[in-house]
Amino acid sequence: MNIDWQVFWLQKAGSSKEEYEDAFSPKALIRQPKETFRCSVADGATETSFSGLWAQMLADSYVKEGPSLAEMQQAWQNQISNKELAWYAEEKAESGAFAAYVGLTLYRKSGKKGKSRSWEARALGDSCLFQIRKAEIIAAVPLDSWHQFNSSPALISSNPARNKGIEENLVQADGTWRDGDIFYLMSDAISCWFLRRQEEHGDAIEWLERIDDQTKLESLVSEQREIADEDGRRMMRNDDVTLMRICPTYD
Repeated sequence: MNIDWQVFWLQKAGSSKEEYEDAFSPKALIRQPKETFRCSVADGATETSFSGLWAQMLADSYVKEGPSLAEMQQAWQNQISNKELAWYAEEKAESGAFAAYVGLTLYRKSGKKGKSRSWEARALGDSCLFQIRKAEIIAAVPLDSWHQFNSSPALISSNPARNKGIEENLVQADGTWRDGDIFYLMSDAISCWFLRRQEEHGDAIEWLERIDDQTKLESLVSEQREIADEDGRRMMRNDDVTLMRICPTYD
């Protein structure tokens, strides 16, 4: 299996690149044939402390198949403990960091029954996976309508006490893929925009296909953040944006 992999990201308008709190993994792709390929996008909650660090830990853990949640929580706490923080920042950090994530695993197998192409996904919150085939969405995980997005998504925390019931919110899915399929992993703001734009105008897939460099992502996001409907809702919310594109081929 060969993988064509691209990732583009942009921080919130008015924020610096250092304030970007989404995360993705892998950071770079070793272009060699693979039997299995894993990737992930995570979205740190802006309202919590050091959520970008926590989001990166979640994304890396999915791709590397470890460490465990408990080990990551301890590692996050160790890193925070080494920082000099004001008292109010310490109080906020005690509540923990929160993030949503989505992970995708692609498989290529060959055997007596021929070639097999399959995928598995795991998601918690509102970062999403979309599988596109012949300009149509054939899978959407964990959300498939822009109306499902809200201001209080399920999130996973670096604080073990704040994770009660997360198993109930974990979504797992699987399917098969063909040469020519495109997979997108996106954080929440662009996921919501994608579903809404596709529903209302039918051209979101075409918009994404045209993004082949950072400048084009920035142009898309800047334009869509400025468009508002009659109720004043922006077509794309001002939030960090991460877009990962994966195009697998069997050979």
